[in-house]
Amino acid sequence: MKRAGGKDRIVLLCVFLVVLGSPWAREALLGLRPDGGFLPMLQRALLSPGWELSPSSDPYLGAMDLRGNIAFVGLLAGTALLVPRLVGGAPAGRGVRFAAALGTGVLVSVIGSVLSWAAVATYGPPAVLLFGRDAEAVLALFLVDGLVFGVLFGLLVAAVYAGAGTAASTSDRAASPTREGRTPVADPSPGVGDPPRSVATGTEPGDATRYLCAAAYTDPAFARRVVEGVLGDRLGAIAVSPGVDLVPVARHSLTARRLRRERDRRLAVAFGVIALAGPLWLLFARPALGYLGAAATSRSRYPAERGRHLPHPSPWRPAAAAGLLLVAGVLMGTALSALPMPGLLRWLTGGYGYGVPPLLAVVAGAGLALRTVLDEEADVEARMRGALRRGAFDPNGLPRPGAVEPWAAARIAAVADAQRGNVTCYSGFSPFAGYGRRESEWTLSLPLLPADPAAGDARRAPAAVTDFDAWDVVERLRHRLARTADDIPVPAGHGRAGLVVEDRVFVSGRELAGDGRLLPDPLRAPATHLPEEAVRQIALHPDGVARHFLVSHLPLWGGEVVPSQFLHVAVAGRTLHLRCERFVLGPVRREMHAVDLLPPAALTAGSRRSLLPSALRRTGGALWRAPRSCLADALAEYRRPRRLRSELRAAREDPAFDRGARLSIREDAQGPEYFHHFQRVDAQRTLNALDRHALAAVRDFLDEHGVDTADFRTQSQTILNHGVLQTGGVSVVGNQAVGTGAQASAGSATAQATTTQAATAQAAGPPSGGTAER
Repeated sequence: MKRAGGKDRIVLLCVFLVVLGSPWAREALLGLRPDGGFLPMLQRALLSPGWELSPSSDPYLGAMDLRGNIAFVGLLAGTALLVPRLVGGAPAGRGVRFAAALGTGVLVSVIGSVLSWAAVATYGPPAVLLFGRDAEAVLALFLVDGLVFGVLFGLLVAAVYAGAGTAASTSDRAASPTREGRTPVADPSPGVGDPPRSVATGTEPGDATRYLCAAAYTDPAFARRVVEGVLGDRLGAIAVSPGVDLVPVARHSLTARRLRRERDRRLAVAFGVIALAGPLWLLFARPALGYLGAAATSRSRYPAERGRHLPHPSPWRPAAAAGLLLVAGVLMGTALSALPMPGLLRWLTGGYGYGVPPLLAVVAGAGLALRTVLDEEADVEARMRGALRRGAFDPNGLPRPGAVEPWAAARIAAVADAQRGNVTCYSGFSPFAGYGRRESEWTLSLPLLPADPAAGDARRAPAAVTDFDAWDVVERLRHRLARTADDIPVPAGHGRAGLVVEDRVFVSGRELAGDGRLLPDPLRAPATHLPEEAVRQIALHPDGVARHFLVSHLPLWGGEVVPSQFLHVAVAGRTLHLRCERFVLGPVRREMHAVDLLPPAALTAGSRRSLLPSALRRTGGALWRAPRSCLADALAEYRRPRRLRSELRAAREDPAFDRGARLSIREDAQGPEYFHHFQRVDAQRTLNALDRHALAAVRDFLDEHGVDTADFRTQSQTILNHGVLQTGGVSVVGNQAVGTGAQASAGSATAQATTTQAATAQAAGPPSGGTAER
């Protein structure tokens, strides 16, 4: 798989082939007069991949041009197709990548030689006699030239890929965290963490918020999604999540973007310095910086198996590498200056003044770029060790520089309002945006029949059922679950923030038109808070587009693991419907915990020197991308008001305009794995306890209102003890369903039946949300 930045290396190799095969380079090579030995063979091999835009009409010269053009095209195609896969995907350690580069260079060159031999052999006997006595002799000659050129080209490929890191493995790449109804995740159930890799987990309340704030500086893509996908969406709702404060995350993301833009502007200046002296030398500066970074990285002979070593760069290896690169630059400049080229091409290649002016520009530009990236590394390191350290992090503190644009400040205020609100406006299929992955669900429907008379008094008529509605059941559940916070066992020292029980309304962003409660102003984002009476009316009428859920969630492990229970209650005619959805918000990605792996000491001169290898490895790519990033930032600022006007026009004209939250910041940072066995255990235990207390509260409520709870107790006991979900006479155990017309789904643990019990069907009425009565 090609690494990020691999295209630039391929371009550099292709440019080398174009320059080497050009008529001017071949003319210079033909002017050389090697005395004997290996040098004539080397000269012949270097002349083999030569291109000619206007092949000669002479049979003999035309055959030579044909051979050169075919070999040149074969080399270009092999470089573009094979090198990034065979070399870019090879491990960097223990000489594996060097061997892959050498072998790939020989393979590509031999393929080009065979193709050129085939073209010459089909061109005619005169073309064959030009190179040898017969086709077999010509093939042997071409293969020798291909092997010699392949070894040289393989060494060049190895040098170009010297600064590249290893290709990311499947285990290193975080699975894309998506919620249900959108792009499916690769593994919907988090796996077990990799023990040898260092990771620090959350232990104190607010750790999840702190990790996301730190990720804004270390993950530019994450910060960009926060700014553009959440703050930049002026008409969209905001997906809040339990256990995390999104306001400081948004502030730090804006600060990180501002600092990165300032860095890119300085890097663009360094880019311009090199480009003015000779644009071709930009292709020399990129791999040169990567090679220096690889040389500055010291690898321990005996790496630790249970932890990691802090970097201790040696000054001698990068100094020697810099000397070699300087010599290579002088040779490259001298060779380019010796080629007869027109003025424009001489400037493009930097082939003037023996290459001294462009080489000096590379040194100056690379030095400025390295200083810029090193300053950025030091600033991020200081923030990690200081304001973002556990114990020193203040979510209410403003990051420096703290000033934000007016549009961003208004959107941050909207984020704060959404976190205090009780409305979730979602986009897509699943309404539970921001709450993680679905664990399971269960449903329960109970006919509201009067309880049987007491034993021994069979002549007594059954008592009437006391009237109640769905809101009465919700109030009992809310009161019972709020009192059970202390009954849920949570390990001490793992950041328990306390059980939160709240009423929340969920509504699709496409169903808001004409509802003044949820959309007071069609040219603004949807409402984030409804009064209690409005919430009660939604709960009493469960047939509308907005649905009420009683939500209980308990942040654990510093807010990294948050189990959530969603209870929906509906009373339809003479039937009570109870639905439970269980979600777990998992830990953030492994790399976002790096802030806790840094020493707590302040940044010193020695610590700053340890950042040099990383800065060298990043400088080449950052320098290459700087002009494009600056242009993209300028275009984004230019397009923002125009895009907003387009969105406002669509909001006025389209009644189904989607105002739902399209991105959850916390779900975007969610990783594919748990780092402790007990993180998952604690989440499951919390959900099980919430289920048990919820069912007990409903059972007691029904007993008090004279409802026959025999069937309710049976279904509840089955759910709690065996994980068997029963609806309409169908039972689901794991992925097996039992019942008439039953269907089972192992992924969501639900059951459906085409036919239900006659008594239940007769008792069920339309979903009007009315009160239950005899």
